[in-house]
Amino acid sequence: MRLHGHKLIAIDLDGTLLRPDGTVSARVKAAVRGAADAGLVVCIATGRNHGECRDILETVGHRSAGVFVGGAVVVDCGVGRTLHRSLMGADLAAGTCRLIEAAGLPAMALQEGQGEDAEYLITDGIELNEPTRQWMSLNLARIRRVPGLADQGHPHTVRVSICATGEQCAAVERTLRASYGERIVCHTLMVTAYGVKILEVFDRAVDKWTGILRVAAVRGIGSDEIIAVGDDVNDLPMIRNAALGVAMGNARPEVIAVADRVIGSNAEDGLAAFLEEWMEGAASRGGKSEAGRIEGCDVAVEGGASLEGESDAARTEGCDAEGGAAMGGRESDAA
Repeated sequence: MRLHGHKLIAIDLDGTLLRPDGTVSARVKAAVRGAADAGLVVCIATGRNHGECRDILETVGHRSAGVFVGGAVVVDCGVGRTLHRSLMGADLAAGTCRLIEAAGLPAMALQEGQGEDAEYLITDGIELNEPTRQWMSLNLARIRRVPGLADQGHPHTVRVSICATGEQCAAVERTLRASYGERIVCHTLMVTAYGVKILEVFDRAVDKWTGILRVAAVRGIGSDEIIAVGDDVNDLPMIRNAALGVAMGNARPEVIAVADRVIGSNAEDGLAAFLEEWMEGAASRGGKSEAGRIEGCDVAVEGGASLEGESDAARTEGCDAEGGAAMGGRESDAA
């Protein structure tokens, strides 16, 4: 399959850009920077929040927009400014925390908002299990213990999650699905580098592909000009919908099943080899992509948009597709 006509590549981190030990190889670093220099817009698309990625972004020299928290947040990485965020409905966030706490596990509510003193609010009164302590320590996350997350207002919650054993994650997911059905999206992820299993819960409107389309739109890039590379279940929407969906050799079977192409594993620098192939093609064609930089986007709360009230759908705020006007409020079908 020839690599031509593409202007943007969305790249997952864990299991894709990162090696199995969680590091960035010199070859991948050079390939990511080289592809950007050759005119390909690089869009990091990860389940991590922006703060958990800063060292990685610095390593690969990523300065453009990125998609974080599984698509709930879009950030201009050059200046660290949030361009868009999709908040969980307050009732949904509180109810999810209630069911997790009832299972005897500490809930983790990821916060995204101006002036937040903590990235995660974590249930107080329930002892932190070893997977949660390990994950928080590895990511150097700023946390605040809160008695009864089920009773909080959740004005800035974008995701609720747990770190637990595979059996516990499966049991909690069954309970949540029985209570909320299609109102939620659940991802169970294994962070191989650290041996941690995570169950993430979002509003149904959130996925990486939606976030990628926001980044593409302000650059005038169409969905038929996007490559997406990933390995896990939260990568399925972007790999299924991109013009070229690429699965890593280490990807889960369901990801490989929907991909247009399968490349080498992250242990084999499969991403680097793929980008090198693209760069060879770009060199033979000559010239660079003309996709522009995101400019003029401001967080909607700065422009006065209201997020009051709750809905079954995500509360969203950010920049519009033209890159200038702020938009706010709630969307019923899409983040």
